[in-house]
Amino acid sequence: MRTYGKRLLRGAADKAVKQASESRDAVLWDILLNERVCRCKIQGSSEFVIARFPQNWASVPEWAKPGQAVRIAHRGGVRGYIEVVGFGRAIPTPVSGSATPDPAAPADTILAGFVLKAIPQTPGMSVYVTTGWVRFGGMEVAVPAIAMAAGSLFKMNMGMAMGDVAGVFTVSAPSAGQFRYDLFSLSSTMVLTKTAGAAFTTVESKPVLPSGHLAIGYLLVRGGQTVITAADISQVWSAPAPSSIAIVATDNGTAWTIAASVKDQYGNAIITFSGWNLSAAITSGDGALTPASGNTGSGSAFTFTYTEGTAGTLVIIEITLAQGEHYAVGQALLQL
Repeated sequence: MRTYGKRLLRGAADKAVKQASESRDAVLWDILLNERVCRCKIQGSSEFVIARFPQNWASVPEWAKPGQAVRIAHRGGVRGYIEVVGFGRAIPTPVSGSATPDPAAPADTILAGFVLKAIPQTPGMSVYVTTGWVRFGGMEVAVPAIAMAAGSLFKMNMGMAMGDVAGVFTVSAPSAGQFRYDLFSLSSTMVLTKTAGAAFTTVESKPVLPSGHLAIGYLLVRGGQTVITAADISQVWSAPAPSSIAIVATDNGTAWTIAASVKDQYGNAIITFSGWNLSAAITSGDGALTPASGNTGSGSAFTFTYTEGTAGTLVIIEITLAQGEHYAVGQALLQL
């Protein structure tokens, strides 16, 4: 019975030791995420104390930042085991040196401005970049506006505000049926740059950001494009698919030629291996329309014939494409 009593006492003492913990304030110096430890400094010492993360941390908490006061605990029963357990109450004072770590150098970034825009008046194959503020190497710098001068790409009839234009760029279109991304960026010497990508048709390709540059934005250019508008600035490429049917109606006397062409979302004629199946119907008015349907074959267009009915009537003809997952529609309005 005596031995049993000693075991009880010893077990209770061990349990008390394991539950006991000595804690103190420290300043969090840095975090070694892969090792799941951090380095801290405590009051009256300039030496680093290695403290572990609690095992139930799935990620580093928001408050655990370098320079933050934290509470570290010396767990009883585990020799030399120190753990970060939460907020500290005060930042301790070291024997020498700074009480907190030097802040990390801020990242290079665009702070304000530098927006890629279309020319608002007399648009053509040109775009411009607005002025702004940027941070390089920890220094904040304003990029000045360019002047409107003879020989400059910045002209009075473009409709841009004086003092708002950091650079104007001329853009070329790729070959018909192709696409290309152009990348606009800013170098550490405050030079605006355009980097043209490789032309592509079915697999998207973007140019690589030049070393030491900050990206401003991409511009998607279509084959055969002649004007860049505001709608083109934020456009992202997706595989061409039927989107609309363009219709040209020609009056040949008592009969009309109705030419229907299938267009993709970029306004280009689009073809498919088996051709597009088009259906035609008179939705308002009278007369006759032949044939009722047709296939574009190896091209993107099919021609219907409309024979006039009652004179003076407004006739509406609707051409529809419904093929698999694709759907598109177009209308022709004929005044007899």
